[in-house]
Amino acid sequence: MSSKNNPELRGAITELRKYNGKTVKPARIVSPEMGINFIGAAYENGDIVVDAYGRPIPYQQIQA
Repeated sequence: MSSKNNPELRGAITELRKYNGKTVKPARIVSPEMGINFIGAAYENGDIVVDAYGRPIPYQQIQA
């Protein structure tokens, strides 16, 4: 039986990206006060990846 919710049919899992030698994963970043609402990067322990100015880095900008 075929189902759109079958994990085996979803394809290969992509490798997680690395930032400064540490593995990062995509995470939803939402801050109405700062006007932020995008997919950012978070370390495996849950800390958000930020630049030198303390702003969250979008996951797309991190090279694999």
